[in-house]
Amino acid sequence: MTGFENRLIKKSNAKSHLNDHQSKKKLKGKALVNFVEAHRKDFNGDGDQLCIEAGYGEYSKDGDAKCNFKPFVKELSKVMDLESKKDIES
Repeated sequence: MTGFENRLIKKSNAKSHLNDHQSKKKLKGKALVNFVEAHRKDFNGDGDQLCIEAGYGEYSKDGDAKCNFKPFVKELSKVMDLESKKDIES
């Protein structure tokens, strides 16, 4: 049990920026981009934790953060494509 507790303690260093209700809702569009930009350094390089906080993942039974990577990247790329098109049109 000590190994499990140690992983939880290690993971607990990253503070949740959303309450439980919000963390279940996937951020979309500009809200997702704003969240990633504002919090990308808050999780000490733990991209899975950032993904979960944005609503695109969950914790495994052993306490590890697991990102649902494809929808997370797909949503980010949609917004980034729209932004780059706006820059080209300007």
